[in-house]
Amino acid sequence: MIKIAQYKGKSWVSKAIKFVTRGQYSHTAIMLADDCIVEAWEGSNSVRVITSLADGHKLGTPVDIYSVRMGAEQERVFREFVIAQVDKKYDYWGIFGFLRRKDLQRGESWFCSELFAAGCEKAGVTLLKNVRPSQVSPSMVTRSPITQLIERRIA
Repeated sequence: MIKIAQYKGKSWVSKAIKFVTRGQYSHTAIMLADDCIVEAWEGSNSVRVITSLADGHKLGTPVDIYSVRMGAEQERVFREFVIAQVDKKYDYWGIFGFLRRKDLQRGESWFCSELFAAGCEKAGVTLLKNVRPSQVSPSMVTRSPITQLIERRIA
């Protein structure tokens, strides 16, 4: 099962993301297994694998866990795509474009929710109709009919 962690960050950057996107979430991480979490993380300037929801995040950050509905073959393609992105660059241009509501995604670099949305697109799963991965904010992810809140945690 694919799950995603939706962070309600507390830093000034997280607050700015939530303000600009008018949502409650500032970050999306992909949970491929309990000990394999993939995220596009600005702090490492890359897509990285972490083993704990707290790795690199402020302690005490609320994290909502969502399940993601996909078929077995879609899940396989999604996992392969996401793992293949590890060590690729963080998408600073995409974030700038996202904030300005323009698509500035270049090459294979990713910001957090863009990576998740691109994985869904690659697997043939409709996250949101008529919305490109580079337009998907962390809060938009949870508005999709394929995501369902299953748990609340604290990082």
